[in-house]
Amino acid sequence: MNAELIAIGSELVCGASLDTNSQWLSQELESRGWTVTRHTTIADDLPAMIETLQAAARRCRIVLVTGGLGPTRDDITREAIAGAFDQPLVEDESELQHVLALFARLGRHMPDRNRIQAMRPRDATHLRNNHGTAPGILLNVELPECMVAAMPGVPGEMKKMFHEQLVTMLPESSVFVRRVVLRTFGYGESHAEELLGDLTARGRNPEVGITASGAVISLSVTARADTESECDVLIRPVIDLINEKLSHAVYGTGSDELHDVVRQRLADEKLTVSLVEGTTTGGLLSQWLVHDPERGGSVVRSNRLVSGTDDMDDLVMLCEAVRNSADYAIVTSHSVYHLNDDGTAVMHGQFAVTGRGLSRVVNVDFAGDLGIFRERAARMALNLIRLHIGGHPVGRVAAGNAVR
Repeated sequence: MNAELIAIGSELVCGASLDTNSQWLSQELESRGWTVTRHTTIADDLPAMIETLQAAARRCRIVLVTGGLGPTRDDITREAIAGAFDQPLVEDESELQHVLALFARLGRHMPDRNRIQAMRPRDATHLRNNHGTAPGILLNVELPECMVAAMPGVPGEMKKMFHEQLVTMLPESSVFVRRVVLRTFGYGESHAEELLGDLTARGRNPEVGITASGAVISLSVTARADTESECDVLIRPVIDLINEKLSHAVYGTGSDELHDVVRQRLADEKLTVSLVEGTTTGGLLSQWLVHDPERGGSVVRSNRLVSGTDDMDDLVMLCEAVRNSADYAIVTSHSVYHLNDDGTAVMHGQFAVTGRGLSRVVNVDFAGDLGIFRERAARMALNLIRLHIGGHPVGRVAAGNAVR
């Protein structure tokens, strides 16, 4: 059971605004058994909008549109829906009175231009907007059979309209969809895929998607079946196999961040950490570990590195010194920027992590953005602590070169 999403607005196409509505709607639809096959972002161009709506209706059972329902001349979604499905626009008296009442409650006179918001395609119905002046539009097309629903582009209004008005009107899907996301750190994207074998091949059920961001590899396991229990039966062995193949690299699920997991483990085990940060992490470790007031107590000292050192033994000695009465210490060096012979810009830095039975110095090299370099270095250091707390081997360090 397929659905498509269309985001309307020239501001989206030119990059002035970001379409977050389609992401949110995809998650909502998928949780209800719908497979979203396409996102389309289109400018305020009437012929192009009409063509897009017609093509989407031919391909799928549900088309959800966001944006273009305001009162200004560039808000032409209602005209596009009417033109796409040969419908004249008519004024809805009930909706007009609703918009008038909204302005009256605000003590304002309604501009005549807002009257357009009470217009809808003849065979459509309005979706009441209890949180703004732009009502939605719902049109059930017979040939091809398709539900077309348009909602405001303002995310807060769209989400409330979806839950309050539209969700009960959606056709029931005959398919259950279940998705589990595993979060991993310790392997590059291609290495992880190599270890997983044909699990990430297309056309499987469950399907395993693999994405990388900041050295974190996310594995999305998506099953489709007739019942929720059948989805669970399909997903369970795949998750078990991923855990077997990637072992201790799997650190969480859903949207878990590595630093949140480590901070929680430190709090649960009543362990503490001291930090001294140079530009290799630039204060990121302190920011990550102390921003939660309930768990920030795990950090007993956080300082800025004033002068750096390239000597590995000195880095370990400094790390042991700042650990003092803490259970762990992390010291990160100042970073160095240089150009390779081929002109590639490379950032280089080091960090040391010490604890009872743990003493490591790691080189970090990255060709790219400084922000990503710092995130990568900070996650590598925290991952060593995560593995050590769990009693796992810390011999392999992802995305860097362990030198001691």
